[in-house]
Amino acid sequence: MIEIREIALTEDRVQQLIALSQMWVDENISHGLVKNSREDIKEPVFAALEGEKIVGYAFGHAYIKEKKTDSVPVGSRCFDVDELYVAPAYRSRGVGGRLFRAVEEYAKTQGDYLTLATSTKDYRRALHFYAERNGMDFHSAYLTKKL
Repeated sequence: MIEIREIALTEDRVQQLIALSQMWVDENISHGLVKNSREDIKEPVFAALEGEKIVGYAFGHAYIKEKKTDSVPVGSRCFDVDELYVAPAYRSRGVGGRLFRAVEEYAKTQGDYLTLATSTKDYRRALHFYAERNGMDFHSAYLTKKL
């Protein structure tokens, strides 16, 4: 059974998170992704645990919205999801959704908005997961085409 909870960052857990971030890089499913270092991992960290093995994770940070946008008013307290990743063998089992909901519950204690940006190579899957399954609103896109 997979348990979802906030974890303390022991050396073993940090190394597991770094290894998962390398797995993410190796999948080549996100633009510009690089392996995390210890300094990249921000608390709080929510983990999907199979025993003591981390099979997915999410972390982010709180901030105050400083610039005007169409979606979030200036001065709003927000929580930004920096990363959410589930190892391939554990996908399509509800693990990502459970991680997202854990972050969302935490974010409610931090402010009024949950935000995230994605650089996925599979935008349809990201929109399905974040917008259709988890109720986020889509507000903008940055598109490119190599000429």
